[in-house]
Amino acid sequence: FSCDMVLLAGDLFHENRPSRRTLYKTMEILRRYTMGQDPVQIQILGDPQAINYLNPHISVDLPIFGIHGNHDDPTRDGGDLL
Repeated sequence: FSCDMVLLAGDLFHENRPSRRTLYKTMEILRRYTMGQDPVQIQILGDPQAINYLNPHISVDLPIFGIHGNHDDPTRDGGDLL
């Protein structure tokens, strides 16, 4: 099967701070299935500077778009947002 993009709707990991091994394996899997020489099959309307898959130094086959979930920490410091 094939798809044009992946949408991660939060909580890629169950824990706020996954282990290094988990991060490494996740990045390895994402690189294996998203990087390549085929052109991206979608068009993004908006600011072209914000779209990193158009970078000529990165070869992306399958773009991934994501938002953070309730187990993710967008501040990256482990603290509360409130």
